[in-house]
Order: sequence, then structure tokens, then C-alpha cells
Amino acid sequence: MPDVTTDAVVIGSGHNGLVAACHLARAGLRVEVVESDEVLGGAVSTVERWPGVRVDRGSSAHVIIRHSGVVEELELERFGLRYVDCDPWGFAPAPVPGDPGPAGRPLVFSVDLDATCASIAAACGEADATAYRRFVEVWGPRSAAVVQAFGDRPSPGRLVRHLWPIGSRRPRTPGGEIAVDFLGSGDALLDRWFSSERLKAALAWFGAQSGPPMSEPGTAAMVGWVALLHDVPPGHPVGGSGGLTQ
Repeated sequence: MPDVTTDAVVIGSGHNGLVAACHLARAGLRVEVVESDEVLGGAVSTVERWPGVRVDRGSSAHVIIRHSGVVEELELERFGLRYVDCDPWGFAPAPVPGDPGPAGRPLVFSVDLDATCASIAAACGEADATAYRRFVEVWGPRSAAVVQAFGDRPSPGRLVRHLWPIGSRRPRTPGGEIAVDFLGSGDALLDRWFSSERLKAALAWFGAQSGPPMSEPGTAAMVGWVALLHDVPPGHPVGGSGGLTQ
């Protein structure tokens, strides 16, 4: 019989693979991570492109991992991980800089919801500022429930348990409406909530960081992530994005 010294092999050292490997190792399994690149971390890595200049391969700002509990559970701060908050976390320049009217006002998204709504009101009008505040109230709990579901063992029953409270809040949201929101496109969601094309474009840009265009079905929830950023903002790891995987 061969001498088996490894219980689990993780193919690829991206951040998801490394988190999985850590959990397997903490459960007592003998784990091997296989990576063809010279640098660990996949897209969550920082490399020296030019002498003395280090560049992030993927996103420089981390969002969902800061809401997931993974950083705390794996005690990554003990090993040198430190985040600097991005606040403001979003900015859309004024289309006509210097104009005394709304066209001369940029959109600034801050952790402070009141400050964000004031910026939206100045650039896009009070109606969209009020709508944005309501959007955060609705989508904050929804997005938080999805993040909690990510951290549980995947099964239909557990997914329902995490998402069920979304529809039971007062006033109740019909299940069909929730399904349309989650399965629809980001563009359709933005059209239902807002009238200003400037505001819709700024929020669509954020949602598009997930990859697919906001015209694709199922991208509405990507726009909904912005509601979480008024709780915990995106963070820049000190030393570059690879600070997480290192």
C-alpha cells in the first residue's frame, strides 16, 4: 500500500483556496496547496512590476472578506495583516467642474450615510437622496444575510434559514419581489430605485467590479453590496492586496 501523507490537496493558492486549506488544516487534516505560479495569492497578490514598484494584480480594496469573519477567525492580524479604511469609499467626478449648479458637484460616497445622502442631494436632487437612504435600509440586511449564508455549510435548508428573515421584516416584502430583485439585472434594479443617470452610473460601476455587466440577469445583488459599505468600508491592506494572502 502506498504511504499516503496528504489528506487533501487544494489546487491553486487564491484567497478562497487558502481559506479552505486553513479550515481543513484546523480540522486536523494534512493539507497540501499546489500552485503553478511563483507568487501565492492568485489575483489577491502584490508583485514588483518595476524595480521598487509593487503593483496589485487584482483588486486593491477588499470588501466582502471584511464582513465574513474570516480575518478574525483565522487571526490574520497576528500574522501582520492590517487594513486601512477607504473613507470616502467611492467618488464620481462632476461632469462640469466649476459649474455652480448640480453639474459641478461630484458624488462622494462615505461611510457616513448622512454625508453620502447630502452629496447625492447636491448633485442629483433630494428625491434620489431619499431613495438612496431607503435603498441602504432595504439592501443592508439583504446583503448581510447573503454574507452570513456564505459562511455556513451550503445546503438549500441553510440558505433558506439565512434568507427567510429578509421577507419577514416589517413591512413585509413579497417573496416574488425579492426574487425579482435578486435574479434581475443591476440596470433594472437601479431604474426602479433612482432617476438620476449620474447616480445610477456610479452605482453600476461599483456593481460591475464583480465581473459581468449590469445588464446581465442576477447582477442586481452586486449593486446591493454598496449598502454594506456604510457599516464596514472597503479596506486597503498595508503593503498591498497580497497582505491578505501572505
